[in-house]
Amino acid sequence: MKSKLTEEELALFSDLFSATESDPAINDPNSAHRIVSVTADVPKMLTSILGKSKLTLLAEISHYRLWFPLMLNRDDLGQIVPTLGIPEVVDISGNERSWRLTNVSDVKVIDSETEESIDVLSLSASGLTFKSLENAADESPKSAHLILPDGEKVALEYQPVRNENGVMAAKITALSEDRELLRRFLFTQHKTKYADLYNQNITKIA
Repeated sequence: MKSKLTEEELALFSDLFSATESDPAINDPNSAHRIVSVTADVPKMLTSILGKSKLTLLAEISHYRLWFPLMLNRDDLGQIVPTLGIPEVVDISGNERSWRLTNVSDVKVIDSETEESIDVLSLSASGLTFKSLENAADESPKSAHLILPDGEKVALEYQPVRNENGVMAAKITALSEDRELLRRFLFTQHKTKYADLYNQNITKIA
């Protein structure tokens, strides 16, 4: 279901986010200028990750799409103030899916039932892999905490989906602030890993 923007909102986005190919910033790799588009069509795979966001700002870097939750609020003067949330990074090479961090260091998962601390092998906003726990045969949803390198904790539920060669793959669901905390960590990791891409211009998606 598409959301309709008011003329004021459309004008605001046009001024803030649109650009033409004749704009010299487009061809300047050192420019901070970015071309983006606003959409109300969020893929189903992202609805649980982005929460209740009705609008998103969509940008593209190479074969990655950045979905920014977009909130519209009015200030004390009645002016519309757009606020961007932390984006979800989607890898669109091959099967479209949330970007997965594979070189994970100092990230652990602690099962709430066993309180066992296990190193995370790979991590995305929708799933993770780790060395199998003792109750690996049980595929029911479980509660756990991710411990990030800075010591922050992310509360989540995980659903085991595959167990091969001592490695468990699981779907994860984090709620509200924890979900945003996980996205922020992954987005920071993506920017660090692909810093060269972020120095280039983002191309518009129709």
